Amino acid sequence: MLEVKNLTKSYDEEAAVEDLSFRVESGEFLTLLGPSGCGKTTVLKTIAGLVKPDEGNVLLRGDGVTETKPEARRVGMVFQSSSLFPRMTVRENVEYALKPHMENKNRRKKRAEEYLKLVRMADKEDAVPETLSGGEARRAELARALSYEPDVMLLDEPLTGLDRALRDELKKEIKRIHDETGVTTVLVTHDQEEAISVSDRVVVLKDGRKEQEGTPREVYRHPRTRFVAEFFGESTRFDGIVEENGDVRLETDAKIRVNGRSGGSRGDEVSVYVRPENVEITNEERHDNSFKGDIVEVTEMGSYGEARVRTDEGEVLAKIGGFSEVSEGEKVVVGFDDSDAVVVADDS
Repeated sequence: MLEVKNLTKSYDEEAAVEDLSFRVESGEFLTLLGPSGCGKTTVLKTIAGLVKPDEGNVLLRGDGVTETKPEARRVGMVFQSSSLFPRMTVRENVEYALKPHMENKNRRKKRAEEYLKLVRMADKEDAVPETLSGGEARRAELARALSYEPDVMLLDEPLTGLDRALRDELKKEIKRIHDETGVTTVLVTHDQEEAISVSDRVVVLKDGRKEQEGTPREVYRHPRTRFVAEFFGESTRFDGIVEENGDVRLETDAKIRVNGRSGGSRGDEVSVYVRPENVEITNEERHDNSFKGDIVEVTEMGSYGEARVRTDEGEVLAKIGGFSEVSEGEKVVVGFDDSDAVVVADDS
């Protein structure tokens, strides 16, 4: 449905996007994930036709649209900040977007009502934007962007500015709407949880370049660079040298067993990452990798918690049950299996 080929864009000689390529299949939900300033929004605006690239091409349904005007592309977009017209009702906002695509006024009204019902805003069709909550305004914008049935829906940080409860609610709504309509969707976000919960695939960006691409599960469990390992979820990092048998020896002379999966040669410098849910706090050494230490911090989050354990090899983060019996100052053993250790050689 959508292909971005070798996209490059600079502002004042500073590269925003460099040689970026990816494809989105029909009906797929793809997320561009990365920190602020990594080029995500530039990519989205280029797809929409609001930004012209210095190099590269954008194709929709196999046809090049790089030189095509925005209004001639079948692309719907929800911007980061609200773009509803303040003096129009919710329904009128949706109808306005339909004018270039549908001449008959009655048909426009019927289509607007149909999509307001889809986003569960039928009871607010006569409301004006200033009376809407942040979540309701976002739903209205979704209805407007979907109303002319675009080939691709673009979402630019749509949950920005909403409190956690509203973000969680709208996140589920976006996923539901995508599943019901089957519209090809590209989301831009810096929020890893958001990307994991709604996406079929994720493209991780750093400084305008693609660091890694894959399903959320693949990227989370098998990061290929230090940046991805540290940006896409929390981890404990150990730095060391590859030994002859493929294990990793730390500066403290402790060894991390990785079952020969270091991916490097003897003497190579590597980093080993372990996700907190794969670390167990015990009273004895019963894992492939075990280290003694003291709990220095316990953070409760309701249904689960996190404990930081100081060891000679560094601080280790472990996920624990909510309101666990462990407490700060307690002497424990942290352990994880070699299969849960992810080894990254370098960022190149």
